[in-house]
Amino acid sequence: MGMKYDLVESDDFMKFGGERPSYLLIEDELVKMGGMGVNGNQFKKMILKEAGWTGGALTTYAQRPSVAAASFNRIREALEKGAGTPEELKDFLQNI
Repeated sequence: MGMKYDLVESDDFMKFGGERPSYLLIEDELVKMGGMGVNGNQFKKMILKEAGWTGGALTTYAQRPSVAAASFNRIREALEKGAGTPEELKDFLQNI
């Protein structure tokens, strides 16, 4: 069994303060899984693209909240189903 994250909702990208939304926790996990630093950020970007994110470097999640939420929820599903390595995560996202 993998990690548990709350469902990512479109309005999560407009919130400020309070508890960290689950998409930030998922981003943290992706950066960690990718090796931290520059490699971790590159891995996060690649996985988000695999999951369906269509934004560029200057596009915020708040500009395309429904696309961002859907992408993060695909990643969330993979992590919850036990994708614990970069390869398992990529395989899962390529086969959904």
